Amino acid sequence: MSTLAQKLIPVTIADFDVFVENQADDAVYELVDGQIVMMTNPNQRHEQIASNLGWALKGAMDKRGCRTYQGGMRVQISDNMQGVDKMKPDVVVRCGPSDAVSDTRNYITDPLVIVEVLSPSTMDYDRGDKLDLYKLIPTMRHIVIAYQDQMRVEHYRRVPGGWETDVLTKGDDKLVLEAVAFQMPVAQVYFDVAMG
Repeated sequence: MSTLAQKLIPVTIADFDVFVENQADDAVYELVDGQIVMMTNPNQRHEQIASNLGWALKGAMDKRGCRTYQGGMRVQISDNMQGVDKMKPDVVVRCGPSDAVSDTRNYITDPLVIVEVLSPSTMDYDRGDKLDLYKLIPTMRHIVIAYQDQMRVEHYRRVPGGWETDVLTKGDDKLVLEAVAFQMPVAQVYFDVAMG
C-alpha cells in the first residue's frame, strides 16, 4: 500500500483576497506561508482584553495623529502581491501618511504596534511562526501578546541588533511602548476579565 504525498501550491495574496471576498459566512481567515487558515471565533474574555488594549491605544494614538485598527485590518510584509502572508491581528497601530489609494486597501504594510490576544487553539502559531513574520516587517517596533487564561503580557520590542522581550505578570507592571509614547498598567489590560 502506498501513500500519496501531496505538495500544496502556495496561494498568492491576490488569490487570497478573492477567496475572502467570496465567503458567505463571517469566518476570519489569514494567509500563512501561502496557505489559507481559518481563525477561531473569539470568546468574550478574548474580546474584552483586545478592547481594553484597543480602546486605550486608540485614545492615545488619535492625539498623535496615528491610526488604531481593532480586529478588522490585515497586515502584510509588503505591497508585493506575490507574497504569501497576510495576518489579521487583534489590534494594530500605524503612524504613516494616508492617501485615497491606501485608505481603500484592506491591509497595511507599515504597522508600528501589533497586539495579539492568545486563543488556546492558536497559541503555538501566534507565539511562533506568526511572531517571526511580524518581526520581519521593517516598520514594526512593538509586538504585544496578551494571554487570556492568566495575567501575562509578553512585550517584544525592536532594539538595535534585534528584539528584546519583557514578560509582565503583575497588575502594577507597566506595558511601555516607547515608539508611540504609550504606557498602560497590566491591571488595565485585564480590566473586567474574570480569571479562574
